[in-house]
Amino acid sequence: MNLAHFKKEEHGFIVRMEDLIHQVYEGYQLKTTKFLTPREQEIVQMLVNEFSDVEVQWIGGFKNAERKRAILIPTYLNDQDFSYTVIGYEVRYAHKMVDLRHPQVLGTIMSLGIERQIIGDILILADKRIFLAVCEEMAPFIEQALVKVGRHSISLVKKKINELERIETYERREIIVSSMRLDVIVCALTKESRSFTSESIKQGNIQHNFKVEQNHSKECHIGDMISIKRYGRYKLLEIKSQTKSGRKIVIVGKVV
Repeated sequence: MNLAHFKKEEHGFIVRMEDLIHQVYEGYQLKTTKFLTPREQEIVQMLVNEFSDVEVQWIGGFKNAERKRAILIPTYLNDQDFSYTVIGYEVRYAHKMVDLRHPQVLGTIMSLGIERQIIGDILILADKRIFLAVCEEMAPFIEQALVKVGRHSISLVKKKINELERIETYERREIIVSSMRLDVIVCALTKESRSFTSESIKQGNIQHNFKVEQNHSKECHIGDMISIKRYGRYKLLEIKSQTKSGRKIVIVGKVV
């Protein structure tokens, strides 16, 4: 694939995925990735589409999972079930006394030296029950190592999670912006200075629709997702109205 159509930071991933797909195509081998972001899934699907004898199945555990594993297979294996490649767990804890949030759970897992790609979605329900999806090959280690989240004791119980649906929930807020440029929106979301925003974008701390974006003047649209390191992830939900001076009042949702 012509790498010129992709951002530089995506080139390494593309080369690795092309190598895996060639192994499937030439050696009739099954290959499995770790959990991929929606942008990575998009790239893999584009690559697979160039091979007539290779297919991909997507396994995320939850319904409407955001992060999914790619199961790269020769076409003749497309009737097999690969759901076993994702193990589901319920995180048991004293939920009547403690509030655990997504960043706490993920941060604790990362502190064990586990790559982010080993863990799929982390689902926190309205009743405070927590479920997570894990790469099957790392499940035994995580069962043994993950015994606390912060200072709170927890236990992991294997659960079928395929009936649980990932529904994104938001804390809604309004921002007022002079334009829909990425740097303008990030300034409004973080309430930081333009110099801070400029440096954050330059350092690759901002993702636009799951891609690192270093173009300050990138035009954003309703429905876009913006991730800001240490500030969270936001979805642009709607343009509510316009001020007399022509500035836009935008409804955004912070993913919770």
